[in-house]
Amino acid sequence: MSALIYKQRFFHPNHPKTAVSNYVHIGYIATRPGAVRHQDKNHGLFGKLQPGSLQSFDSWQDVARIARQISREGKNMYRSVISFQTDMALEIGLFQFEDWQTYIEQHIATIAAQNQIKTGNLVWAAAFHNEKNHPHLHVVFWDKSQSIMKNFTHPQIPNRIRKELIKDTFAYKIKQFCAERDQAKTGIRDITDTIIEEFEQYLKQLRPQAFRSLNQRFQHEDEDSILRFPSHHLLQSTSVKELAPKLLKLRHLMPKSGKLAYKLLPPEVKAHVDELVQESLDSNPYLKQMTADYVRSKLHVAALYSSNPSHLKSQEQKYQAEAEKRIANRILATIRTIIKLEWEMTSNIISAQHQQALTEQLLIGLFAMMEGLAMHAQLDADDKAHVFGGDLSKQAKKEWLLAKKDKGLER
Repeated sequence: MSALIYKQRFFHPNHPKTAVSNYVHIGYIATRPGAVRHQDKNHGLFGKLQPGSLQSFDSWQDVARIARQISREGKNMYRSVISFQTDMALEIGLFQFEDWQTYIEQHIATIAAQNQIKTGNLVWAAAFHNEKNHPHLHVVFWDKSQSIMKNFTHPQIPNRIRKELIKDTFAYKIKQFCAERDQAKTGIRDITDTIIEEFEQYLKQLRPQAFRSLNQRFQHEDEDSILRFPSHHLLQSTSVKELAPKLLKLRHLMPKSGKLAYKLLPPEVKAHVDELVQESLDSNPYLKQMTADYVRSKLHVAALYSSNPSHLKSQEQKYQAEAEKRIANRILATIRTIIKLEWEMTSNIISAQHQQALTEQLLIGLFAMMEGLAMHAQLDADDKAHVFGGDLSKQAKKEWLLAKKDKGLER
């Protein structure tokens, strides 16, 4: 049990998927539901790419591209998370987004030192997730001067960081605790690991239920599984209740035999599936947002090849249809699960509670699917834009000039 949770890990740079995974991870922590965003931006990422003032990055993609590149160079990007129980965070003055920014800026040196990274070589970025009952910071960091690839971090390193953060964060409260226990010390440097453990036990006794909840949420999870937000952050209960019976109704319209795939459905059944897809998008803003992000990124790639408005419009419609087809097939996968359950049940009747659980699983699966598609589409767009060296390819620029020239001749 801990007054403060600290987790740290990294993906080995040698793994072929590490560079992309690190890029996507930064996008997730910067934009996911619960991430507190900058007032004028669509993300909440901040940090320091070089020594100096704290930066609110113009885009999370700028940082993600750097992280991807250093991964390709064999440097380790560390992923970490710091969390408090809500009441404890308020007690130590973490009220607003700015308070959390100040907190990590003051304590990032501790994390760097324990990982043997010199302050001048430290690069880091963070995002604050104001999640109910356990607000937390996601922090990624690396050593820009690293020359030797690391494949292991001893568990004692994050444990030492946790204890040092507790000592620094709760200095006043620990001194109070020591005085009450007749263990008054002359300075914070005299506080030992044993005293910190006693202090944590003391806090646990004060708030047993709160600390149990925090422990259950974080103790057996790493920072990636913490990204799996509880359904109440993503789902609206009304949309789940409305979608569940419609999903069951659609199940009864399915063909009695044959493979359940969107392209193989009879036109009249396909129309009902399309209707449910649109209702899912309209009733879930996050799903709609991720779908729009996917289409926008794909369209950005198309614009690198052609600037023809009619072509881009048709491509936009094509990408939207692709996304909706993926959603449709994910819905059909849930219907296959319902049919399988009916075969296994003697009554062939699925309870309302079971219907709702299946619907929640479907929607969360849709969120995860579209998140992944949107992030990888953005990554592809970044790569191709870098290769072309700008927003428009030579062919697209040529088409644009010809269009302007034609307009001039017409006059």
